[in-house]
Amino acid sequence: MRDCIIIGAGPAGLTAALYLGRYRRDPLVVHDGSARAARIPLTHNVPGFPEGISGVQLLERMTDHAQAYGATLMEGRVTALAEGDDGFLITLDDGQILAARAVILATGILLNQVDLPHDVHEQAIKDDVLRYCAVCDAFEHIDRRIGVVGCEESGAGQALFLSRYSDQVT
Repeated sequence: MRDCIIIGAGPAGLTAALYLGRYRRDPLVVHDGSARAARIPLTHNVPGFPEGISGVQLLERMTDHAQAYGATLMEGRVTALAEGDDGFLITLDDGQILAARAVILATGILLNQVDLPHDVHEQAIKDDVLRYCAVCDAFEHIDRRIGVVGCEESGAGQALFLSRYSDQVT
């Protein structure tokens, strides 16, 4: 039985793994390889990287850091989480069952993506013309033309927020 299993290997999951390792716990990070941060072409939103860092590089460095303190990473897709006698039981898509005294859910969010063909969508992200986090990315687009795809209060709220960074928000 592990001390803790962390589900998700994005920045939040890897940070949890790092600290648990430093606290001399036995963290296992289970992930399906789909961390949203891996899609970030370049961000200046991470302390310590004023020159910017790509999402892939960030995740690689965070993974190395967590592993240096004893975290273990395992690729797999979690299909069930249940309470067991002494903690939690986690079932993976291959049928494997893992046990831990504690579980941290660091699964991120499910994006409501723009309806584009997959290749076009991914290229737009790589080309830095499609972003999904105004808080993370607004600074990267100061004084540029910005289009918000959204509706009602959410879309309007994003547009108002982004208007602090550009007067060209549609």
